[in-house]
Parts: sequence; structure tokens; C-alpha cells
Amino acid sequence: MLHTDETFIRRTALTTLAIAVISAGLATLIHYWEPDPYLIDLVIPPLMFLVFSFLWCWLYRRPESLPKVMRVSLLTIFLGGSALPAWMSLGQAIYLPDVTLVDRLPPMSSFPMAIIVIMFIFATPQTIINTAVVVWALVSLPVLIYLITHPIELWSPRGLEMAVTLGPITAIVSTLVPFHRVLQQRLTSLQDERALMQVLSERDSLTHLYNRRAAEEFLSICIADAEPSDGVILFDIDHFKRINDTYGHQAGDAVLVAVAMRCSQVLRKNDCLARWGGEEFLVGLRHVGAEVIERIAEELRLAIASEKIEPAGSITASFGVSLVQPTDTIESLLQRVDQAMYAAKASGRNRVMTDKSLS
Repeated sequence: MLHTDETFIRRTALTTLAIAVISAGLATLIHYWEPDPYLIDLVIPPLMFLVFSFLWCWLYRRPESLPKVMRVSLLTIFLGGSALPAWMSLGQAIYLPDVTLVDRLPPMSSFPMAIIVIMFIFATPQTIINTAVVVWALVSLPVLIYLITHPIELWSPRGLEMAVTLGPITAIVSTLVPFHRVLQQRLTSLQDERALMQVLSERDSLTHLYNRRAAEEFLSICIADAEPSDGVILFDIDHFKRINDTYGHQAGDAVLVAVAMRCSQVLRKNDCLARWGGEEFLVGLRHVGAEVIERIAEELRLAIASEKIEPAGSITASFGVSLVQPTDTIESLLQRVDQAMYAAKASGRNRVMTDKSLS
């Protein structure tokens, strides 16, 4: 199952990149339609369009590349959307007497703030702070210094808008970082609590295997999919009551834990191994088929009987095996595998019996 948070972040990143692609494409068209565009306006937007399009495709095909994609994206926004336009416009405004910054600087004053906001989703608080300081020092500060030293441009409508956006508003957004950190910590705490509650609701407290409720959910999925290669193994520890009566319940618990551990070592990670109740265990297997599920049941039987479990000694179990049928309900599937298990007990125990679905 995909991790919910990872899926959400990846979708958010894809949406952000798609918006960046559209924005860069529109900026390219707008500048090409201008009667007398600047060279930088004809170069940077189409380059950003190509870069963001490539990054979107990269992330779509390789979800695990999200950290690299977002680093490249932020670097592209920083250089193409903020740093290069700001530095070139400042250079022209300083060295060309007929050029003013308020007229020459592209509408990029909100880009530093956009970078910080994007970082809230994809970075740690310390990384956000470091990035905010670097972006402000390299982009916002030079523009603000220029405006302060050129009062006529500062007090123009565009100059005031730039000063407010690059100064107080960017600072206000940056002060939200501590709140972001607290929120992130609380979300992490809630996720940990949710994971713990899920474990408590799905796991058996003694063996730490899935409990009956979780196993029934697994069976519901198998029934809904109706895959003929899915199957169920039900087994019961032989003479378990005798173990409890002779050695005590603590010894019985030790046997259950040891059996659970040995069976876990045989099965795959995505198989469902559950304590069905008392000394009964249920194994749910997907995409295995008749021959494989019988072989796995035999491996489980041998694993349980492989070594003595002190103080009880040699332990065996009786196994019933069945495959999921298209017309099955949970009740009909369990009835067949239960009958197969009791047939194994009636035949002398410590063996595997299959029902008619595997014939």
C-alpha cells in the first residue's frame, strides 16, 4: 500500500510543476507578442518552460526522484525567476543612465516569497530558514538597497510595491517558519499515535501477529477480487490443551510465540499470518496457486516441528488448505478450510489436508 503522505506530496509536486509549466508557457507567448521585448524576456521563460516540462515528466515516471526534482525546480525558480532578472536589471539600471529599475525589472518581486512558501511543503524548517536567508540576501536585499538609494524610484507606485513585497511581506512569511515547525511536530505526533492505534487494533498482543479482525479484512479483499490463485491455510497446534494442563499457561504462551516466530520466517512479508483464536492460526496468501500453497503449508508444518519448544517438547500442528472460489463468501471459504483442518486431525494430526478446490 502506498504511503498516504508520500502520495499527497507527490501529487502536490506534480500540480506545482504543472502550474509552473503553464505560467512559463504563457510568459513565453506574452513576451513574444510584445512589440519590443528585451532579450532576457525572450530567453528565460522558454528555458523555464522546457525545464519544468522535463521535471514534470521525470517525476511522473520516477516518483522516487521527488527530492531531486524539487531541488532542481527551486533552483530554476531562484535563478530564472528571481536572481538573473534582478541582477541584470540592477546592472542596467546602475550603468545605463536612461534605464530605471522600476521600469526594467520584470514582475518577479513575489518570486522570493513563492520559493519560501513552496519550501514549507517539501523541506525541513532549518532548510526553509537557510533558503529564506540566501534568497533574501541575493535577490531582495540588492533591490531594496537600490531603491533606498534612488528615492524617486522608491516612491513611485511600482517602487513602493516592490519595497513592500521584498521587505515586510517576505519577512512576515519567513516568521511563519517556527509555526510550521510546531505544526510539523504535531502532525508527526498524530501520525505516530495513529500508527500505534492501528497496530493495537490489528495485532495480537501476545504473538504480535495480525489478529482475527485484520485477517477477516484480508479475506474480504481476497473474496472481492475472486482470484483463483489466492488461498487460505488454517492450522491448529496439536494437543495444546494438554500443554496448558501439564506445564501451565505460561508454557502455552511460549509455544504460541515460538510457533508464530517460526511461521513468520517461512512466509513472505506481504502474506497475512494471523492468530485466529486460541491455538489456531490463519495464513492468507495471494497469487500462489494450488501447488505453491500446499508446499507452503508443508514448509510451515516442518518449521513448527523442527525443534523442541521447552518445556513442552516437540510441537506439531494440523493444517487445512483451500483456494478462493469465485462464488465464495468468507463463511464458505472458512468452512472448507476448517473441514480440511479437522480432516487432518482425524487422520492422525501433524499433516496437511486440502479441500476439493485443490483437487
